[in-house]
Amino acid sequence: MKLERIFRIGHRGAAGHAPENTLAAVEKGIALGVDFVEMDIQRTRDGNLVCIHDKFVDRTTNGTGAVRDLCLDDLRMLDAGDGQRVPTLTEVLAVVSGRAGVLLETISPGTGPELLRAVTRFGIRSPVIFSSFIHSELAAIRQIDSTAKTMALLEGIPLNMTGFALEANVTHVGLSIDSISQEYVDALHDTGVQVFVYTVNEPYSIQMAMSLGVDGLISDYPDRF
Repeated sequence: MKLERIFRIGHRGAAGHAPENTLAAVEKGIALGVDFVEMDIQRTRDGNLVCIHDKFVDRTTNGTGAVRDLCLDDLRMLDAGDGQRVPTLTEVLAVVSGRAGVLLETISPGTGPELLRAVTRFGIRSPVIFSSFIHSELAAIRQIDSTAKTMALLEGIPLNMTGFALEANVTHVGLSIDSISQEYVDALHDTGVQVFVYTVNEPYSIQMAMSLGVDGLISDYPDRF
């Protein structure tokens, strides 16, 4: 499934320009004209879905501890950079809806179906792709909604280049820039899935990925291509 254009995806909003996974990063990505903003989703101790990548808050906020051990009120007290707060999924959907697509990566095990239901309830007016390194979450989403767009993330090259995508019944795959090759991309295209590549920031890596015919580039600096 080769596209004539390449989707521009802002990694964690537009992490090269604003604190990652914050509303400021989302707004920056949209201002740069991205096709999708990519955001990471975890569940708090009290069952709220929030946008933060690391299992622990230490790197991206002024707090400490695991996301799963903190309540939403605890997270809201933290500075996620430049005075930004850790946003909820609903807050992100409200900003994105009708303005850009959204690529939602499930970080917490067991949250795939929950994430699907939350997005459906919200009624977002934008394309949505659900992604994860936990491929069972994607399979669960597709079992509930066979029309859902899902992306299996993978780092490295498996013995069977396409088996993981077929097993998880996904529509897209997301590959590390260090793992892609023409053979790999072609094999996946032959199965009918679209190939996105992460995280491409430097001009030479952007050019290489484009030369291989990938369908989307995920970048901290989506304005560079």
